[in-house]
Amino acid sequence: MQGVVSLLDDQHYARVEAIWEELGQKFDVRGLYVTPYPHFSFQVAEQYEESACADFLRSLAARTRPFRVRTAGLGIFTVANPILYISVVRSPALSELHRAIWDGVRQSVPGAVAHYYHPDEWQPHVTLAHGDINPDKLAEVVRHLCRRNFHWEFTVTNVSIIYDTGREQGVRCRFDFKGE
Repeated sequence: MQGVVSLLDDQHYARVEAIWEELGQKFDVRGLYVTPYPHFSFQVAEQYEESACADFLRSLAARTRPFRVRTAGLGIFTVANPILYISVVRSPALSELHRAIWDGVRQSVPGAVAHYYHPDEWQPHVTLAHGDINPDKLAEVVRHLCRRNFHWEFTVTNVSIIYDTGREQGVRCRFDFKGE
């Protein structure tokens, strides 16, 4: 599995890592260690044709200016094993970047792309817990976190490719925005 993502800035990266650590210690929620890089995803696929994808993202980053985004509290994707996340507000700049990635990277995907990343369905988010959290544990975690301020603002500065082979995870490449 691979994903085209934006890694969070240092401050928010550290905040999310601290929450992951806390949830692991207090609630034994460790599903996040599957992709242990605080980020939000633009697209996820089984595999990308890496050189074509990287070339496109490099070109996109060269003409994209950093921009601010806001978060809007906690959210839950309701599936068999719920996903708890921090919602990222879709702004015009964020939606425009997502559309450019969706249209440009699609040609470098030899297989299927997760449909919920399509521009009509995409809900940008920073995942806090998934995979090993059942509804009962979810309620405890939400009770624990609900008084915290998850209305953040940060600058989006990069596009990156992360991967998970099932045995190994990593950042394949990162391209910082350089647009004027």
